[in-house]
Amino acid sequence: MDSASVIDPVIPVRDLLAKYPHLTSALAAHGLDTCCGGMHPLKDACAAKGLALSEVVADLESAHAAAEAHSIVPPTTSIREVLRRFPATRPVLERWGLADCGGAEGPDEPLAWFATVHRLPLDQFLQDVRAAAVRDAAAAPPVSGPAPPLFSPHFLVGSLLLTLTLGATTGMINLIRIAAGGEVPIDHRQIHGHTQVLGFAALFLMGIAYHAFPRILGVGGVRPGRAARASFWLMLSGVLLRNAGQPFGLHPAGRLASLFSGILELAAGLLFARYVFDVLRQAPPGKYAKRDPMHVFVAGGTACFVLALLLAAAQGAWLAGHADTVLPAALNEPFYFAALYGFLLAWIYGFGHRVVSMFLGVGAPVRGTAEAAFVAQMIGVACAAVSWVPGIPDAAGLALRDAAWALVAISALLFLGGNGFLWRRSNLPMLRTPGSPTVAIRMAFGWLAVWAVLQLGAVLVVRTTEFPARNLWWADAARHAFTIGFLTLLIVGMSFRILPVFSGKKLWSAKMAWATYGLLTLGAALRLLQYPAAFHPVLYQVGSWMGIPVVLALCFYLYNLVRTMRAPARPPVAAPRPAFASTLPVR
Repeated sequence: MDSASVIDPVIPVRDLLAKYPHLTSALAAHGLDTCCGGMHPLKDACAAKGLALSEVVADLESAHAAAEAHSIVPPTTSIREVLRRFPATRPVLERWGLADCGGAEGPDEPLAWFATVHRLPLDQFLQDVRAAAVRDAAAAPPVSGPAPPLFSPHFLVGSLLLTLTLGATTGMINLIRIAAGGEVPIDHRQIHGHTQVLGFAALFLMGIAYHAFPRILGVGGVRPGRAARASFWLMLSGVLLRNAGQPFGLHPAGRLASLFSGILELAAGLLFARYVFDVLRQAPPGKYAKRDPMHVFVAGGTACFVLALLLAAAQGAWLAGHADTVLPAALNEPFYFAALYGFLLAWIYGFGHRVVSMFLGVGAPVRGTAEAAFVAQMIGVACAAVSWVPGIPDAAGLALRDAAWALVAISALLFLGGNGFLWRRSNLPMLRTPGSPTVAIRMAFGWLAVWAVLQLGAVLVVRTTEFPARNLWWADAARHAFTIGFLTLLIVGMSFRILPVFSGKKLWSAKMAWATYGLLTLGAALRLLQYPAAFHPVLYQVGSWMGIPVVLALCFYLYNLVRTMRAPARPPVAAPRPAFASTLPVR
């Protein structure tokens, strides 16, 4: 008998079952039980049945190992605890794309939760982890070191620095100047929007995607390497050059800076797109169908990103060729549409369909709603792009734009209706996190619903009445409901939900988190005063102060994150976990 074996063939069958009752089924499969008291040793019982002792012992060893593995690595065990107790599981988790899902202490969610989020075949995944765990952990290689953070730090820091200097802060100053009766040049407003879209939101999302996207798809071996760093510096440099070049478009140096701005931003986007499509191409077959909403939304959204950056490059070329600092609407408006309602919204749909539903514990979405939302969204983006093509008659262009707004708004309502983020209660046992970030996530999707209703209402009013609903005040208010109420609040909520948990740290201040949510909501609500301001102009002055709570919220957000990430990791605490159950499909 092997010295490592736990099955001693000289032990009577009844004593073997008394010691290892979980072997009953394995023995029964060979026709062995406690008949006649089970007083005979296992080897004699096998001889009486004409069974090969070595085969029976091997089956019993396998059954015992499986039972022992389940007892030490149940589905509710966290990755943090698995890696701490069983270093031999590191290669297995790496093969499944989960080993570096967190910081130095690893994430605190259970294994089964991650298997569902990453669409892993749960039984096979747990079998591999358990097989590694029951091996002698002392003989396993030590953990090589702390895993990288979920977000690439330079993307996170860069996006926040841009919005707190050239983005949200300059927007706040512009609004205060307008409220005081001053003038703000149109080119200053345009570069503010450009910075917020590419310098804040897009840069932030790129940082998430470079790290999290291959892990969500189970492509654990893909590393962006230098491409990520290059795309960061290209995008950051491009945004900075646009801020430096466009206001000085009357001078050759300013026009040259604008030209290079568009080139650098396009190069960053192409590097990012190549990486995304490489990950999609390498996704394991069977984990996600090629038409799975996660694949489809990400692919469509990335294509919209490339379209937006082609338009940004065209903007740079136009500024370089004209002694003017104000971009024509035909280049500016489709850029915003493709970037905001094509790229960013599609990626949020894709991750929301999979990850947000897990964070909120609301279960699977209604079948078919994600696909319908994707079709409506992409047709809407195409209509918006075509509507600004030179030579399109004005009436046709306006009709296409109205159709674009209506379709994208309908896509948002379809997505929200299918997932039920606003009204479904959590029906799965979820990890409680300080600061209640899931509340912020639900509030953000509430603002998405507000934006969709406002856009549909404007289209309906302009098409059925003589009221000028297609005006700059209303369009600006709706856009900020999307960018501040939805997009920024969602970024904050997701950051507070993911970063502390995945780094093994506790959010520094839950009260400051709540203050952040409240200030962002206040800022977005103040901007909505532009709707009645057409009848009562004083409301425009009141709404112009919205930048102050928004910038203050971003300062709170950054300070809270910095204090959280600089804190020491929490020591692992053994705590009872609820049984994990998932209503989402696992292939």
